[in-house]
Amino acid sequence: MYLSHLSLKNFRNYADTELDLSPGLSVFRGANAQGKSNLLEAIYLLALTKSTRAENERDVIRFEAAQETPYTRLIGTAQRKDGQQVEVQVDMAIAPGPAGSPNGVYQKRIRVNGLPKPAAQAIGAIAAVLFSADDLSLISGSPSNRRRYMDVLLSQVDREYIKVLQRYQKVMIQRNQLLKRIREGQAGQDELIFWNDELSQHGASITNRRRTAMAALSPMASEAYESMAAEDGALVVTYEPSIEQQGTPEEVATYIAERLVSVRTREVQMAQTLVGPHRDELRTTVGDVNVSQYGSRGQIRTVALSLRLAEAGYLTEILGEEPILLLDDVLSELDEARQLKVLEAACNAEQALVTMVDGERQPDELQDAVATFWIEAGTVTPEG
Repeated sequence: MYLSHLSLKNFRNYADTELDLSPGLSVFRGANAQGKSNLLEAIYLLALTKSTRAENERDVIRFEAAQETPYTRLIGTAQRKDGQQVEVQVDMAIAPGPAGSPNGVYQKRIRVNGLPKPAAQAIGAIAAVLFSADDLSLISGSPSNRRRYMDVLLSQVDREYIKVLQRYQKVMIQRNQLLKRIREGQAGQDELIFWNDELSQHGASITNRRRTAMAALSPMASEAYESMAAEDGALVVTYEPSIEQQGTPEEVATYIAERLVSVRTREVQMAQTLVGPHRDELRTTVGDVNVSQYGSRGQIRTVALSLRLAEAGYLTEILGEEPILLLDDVLSELDEARQLKVLEAACNAEQALVTMVDGERQPDELQDAVATFWIEAGTVTPEG
C-alpha cells in the first residue's frame, strides 16, 4: 500500500496543502518546528482516525483557523496492491455551543470512499506504522504505553478487537463505580455478578488476541534488533498478561471470574478492578537486562524502532499488504551502522516517508529517494 495523495486544510500549521506522493522512499527536510512531524502525524491520523500526539483533538485545528472558521479536513488517497483505491477523509470542527458556552461543541466525521463510517470501521483502511521521538516512552514509560502499542497493532488488523476493547473499557468504568458504591454502603455485592461476567468474557478475548499477536511479533522484533545491534545481545519481547491461564476463551473467562471473586474484598476497599488485561505488561530485555529500567538511551531507541519494524512486518503478514512506513527524525542518536539498517528497511518498503532536520548529515543511501521535499512554515516544496 502507498499513499498517492494527501490533502490538508487547517491542520496544525498547514493552511491548505495538496501533496502528490509516489511509492518508494521520500525524504522531507527542514529546520525544527516547520511542520515535518505534523505531516507524518496527519497521515497516521488517517490510519488510526485520531491523533496520537494531541491531548485534545481540538489542538490539531490550525490556530488562525480556530479564531475564524474552526475546522480541519484531512484526505488521504491510497493505492492497494490489488489495484483498488481507498480514500479516507476526516473532518473536525468546533460548532457554536449553547448560549454562554465559551468553547463550542467539538464534532468529528469520518468517511471511507465517500461513505460515513464510525471510527471502529475506518481504522486500518489506510495501514501505517509511525516511529517518532515519542516512542522512547514506549519502552521507558509506563506499562499503559505498551498496552496501547498492542491495542493499536491489533486494531489495524482486527475490527472485532476494537469493539471488544471499547466494551471492556466501558464495563471496567461501570464496575469501578459500582465498587465505590459498595464501599460506601450504597449497593450490594450481588450487583457485581453481571459486571464480573461481562469483564471476564471481554477480558478473555483481549488476552487471547494479545497473546497470539505478541507470539508472532516477538521473533520479528528480535530479528530487527539483531540486524542493528547484535553486539548488545539478543532482544526478547515477552507478553506478561495479568491473566496467567491459557486455553480457550471460555477457560480463560472462567479463570478471570474466579480471580475476581478471590480479590473482591481488596477491590471494594480500593474501588478498583484489580484483575484483567488493563494490567498487562510487555517486557523487553536485551542480554537478560530489562531495557525499560536499565537500558541506555541508544538501546531504548533501538528497541523501540525494532518494535515498530516488527509491527510493520506483522501488519504485512496479516493484511497481505505493506503498511506505509513513517519515520520521523529516525536517524538522530543512531550510529552509522544502525542508520544503515534503518535506511535499508526504508528503501525496501513499498513506501517510506522519512523526515530529517536541515543540516543533519544525509547518508548516501538517501540518494535513492524517489522524491525529496523542503518543509518551511507549513509549506511543502518539491526539491530537484
